[in-house]
Amino acid sequence: MARRGALLAALLLGISACHDAGETPVQEPTGAVTGGIDLYSGIPQDGIVLGDPSAPITLVEFSDLRCSHCRDYGLEILPVVLERHVRTKQVKLVFRNLAFLGPSSVQAARMAAAVGMQDRLFDFVDRFFRLQARERPMITDELLLRVASEVPGLDAEQAMAQRDSPEVLQQLEAARTEAAALQVRGVPALFLIREGQEPLRLRLTSMSPEPISRAIEQIMLDPQPPG
Repeated sequence: MARRGALLAALLLGISACHDAGETPVQEPTGAVTGGIDLYSGIPQDGIVLGDPSAPITLVEFSDLRCSHCRDYGLEILPVVLERHVRTKQVKLVFRNLAFLGPSSVQAARMAAAVGMQDRLFDFVDRFFRLQARERPMITDELLLRVASEVPGLDAEQAMAQRDSPEVLQQLEAARTEAAALQVRGVPALFLIREGQEPLRLRLTSMSPEPISRAIEQIMLDPQPPG
């Protein structure tokens, strides 16, 4: 516990997070969306979960698709975490979508959740963030359909039709409930969870994967909780 306390203290004073519920000026999208090449290839996806279901550690990310800091995490840190810890079956990821930056966030979150019903959530989020990194597009049905259409193996029209389904609404409500229980007030918010232990909150000190890697390695060294 002392080691984990020291580690948590070292990860405080984090980078800025997205808090405000409001809209920002936007522009019309241009060009095609390009995703990370083979970023998720060969990694199992099941709804909001990415990685081996039996992985001993879970990394939960609370995110808003319109949050610039969430975008930077997804494009700069997450790919390294995937290669080091998800592909090696140490960690599985859970994506919790918090739509609190205005109506456009809700619109994007519902589409992402619907895409997740076809087990392509992480591919969609990656493409959406890459588009956001290049420009500040207006969130429209046409834009969401275009991004979804570029995800291999996804029926984009089906996802569009399921955005207001009970399953989607339940998923987003579950994210809000879990965030409230963990006192999440800004995103990105990251938690490492090992069965039998309390969630360990990570506050990023920079857009570097090293603090997360160290936290994962440390929690792997902790004694296995009694069964």
